[in-house]
Amino acid sequence: MTRTVIVEVEQDGVSGYGEASCFMTDHYNSGLERMHADLRRVAPLLATLNPGDPGGPGGPGGVWRRLAAALPASPFVLAALDTATTDLRARLLGLPLWASLGLDRPQGLRSSFSIGLDTPETMVRKLRERPGWCAYKVKLADPGDLRILRELREETDAPFLIDGNCGWELSRLVPALPDLRNLGVRLIEQPFPRAAWEEARTLKELSPIPVVADESITSPADLDACAEAFHGINVKPMKAGGITPALTLLRAARERGLITMLGCMPESAAGVSATAHLGGLADHLDVDVVDLLAVDTGQGLALDATGHVTLPDRPGSGYLPDPAAHGWYVHRVPAARVHPVRQEVLGPAHPAEGRAHPGDGLPATRHLAALRQGRAVGCASLYAEDPPDGCAVPGSRPGRGRRLRGMATLGEVRGTGAGTALLRTALTLSALDGADTVWCRVDDSAAGFYRKHGFEVLGRPLDLPGTGVHHFMHRSIR
Repeated sequence: MTRTVIVEVEQDGVSGYGEASCFMTDHYNSGLERMHADLRRVAPLLATLNPGDPGGPGGPGGVWRRLAAALPASPFVLAALDTATTDLRARLLGLPLWASLGLDRPQGLRSSFSIGLDTPETMVRKLRERPGWCAYKVKLADPGDLRILRELREETDAPFLIDGNCGWELSRLVPALPDLRNLGVRLIEQPFPRAAWEEARTLKELSPIPVVADESITSPADLDACAEAFHGINVKPMKAGGITPALTLLRAARERGLITMLGCMPESAAGVSATAHLGGLADHLDVDVVDLLAVDTGQGLALDATGHVTLPDRPGSGYLPDPAAHGWYVHRVPAARVHPVRQEVLGPAHPAEGRAHPGDGLPATRHLAALRQGRAVGCASLYAEDPPDGCAVPGSRPGRGRRLRGMATLGEVRGTGAGTALLRTALTLSALDGADTVWCRVDDSAAGFYRKHGFEVLGRPLDLPGTGVHHFMHRSIR
């Protein structure tokens, strides 16, 4: 299972969406803790952006440049924010994303289908389960091992795109090139590691099959080197840092006569729907990840049984989040969705927590639910409330406090990380709302959990009649 963060940016009652996956977390700094920390860190910058102003610094390109300067080592978070703001701008204009970017309407989009490295029997079975696609992208451990391609060729006449995932050797690939071509291989993707530029240039001169870069192309800064060493590039917006640099790469590659492929990382419809709007600039489209998802996060682009792509007939990317979809884990919800969890978990021991609170319906209040298959199994609420008199938090400014209250998880998810996910999201949401401190009153048994997540105790314990010892705890979120 791959975790992902869905980013929502809102202006004038309109929302845009982007996505950042927890994939190759060390390489892309894309672990959940790091991505949430990055979002909290850039929260003050986000509050100054205006994607709806096409002539100002928040217009096309301006938002991305400011975000890129603040997130030089976090391409996925940058991509999520850029995609969300680009999507928001299109929705504010009432245009589909492709039109807002000055592109022609994508026509006749079809995706290849990916067959991961496995036993030959399993790979053949996967192809049989997806007949009729325009091309099949096949992962191979060794280009000289042609058995799997021969067996797959018995099942289809469609072209093969083969992917070395940086793992091949030039000495094994070159002798196999004639056989690969005869077996219908029409494209080779990233055969060597990123650092193997000399081998890539040699292969470009020798290969009768075009070779495209994947890991070797991470941003527009790599384009010159890739143009020398490859016949084309595979552009993945999440890896490139968003829709803005992906569009720059695709346009520049076409101007140079390079082959263009448009792909994606492990992501849901939130990210892939935006990517597909660039499909008119791609010679090869690889967005079958939505066909492979066990669960999704909402409604977006659609793939039919043979890989034909249909873009939603809605402004922006067309993605619509669905909090009831099984892909969601933590999501903002109305107060009514947290009350049953509060009542079940907190009611018997904490009567004051186990019912609706006076501030539940205020505009600044935020309610979060931990979801299991769309059902609320945990909850937390944030209130725009400064620490009480006598509990002044060092560095906290008036009007910048958020009280965390009603944290609860059902027994079925305790120990699964649901509480951590709720707390992490609550901290990030508070930062994005302009807060600098989150505080709470915590009973003695839960204090260790909050300490583990950076909360500090202030003052002496308070023994509350009927509920036991409580601590005043707080955490700075900047």
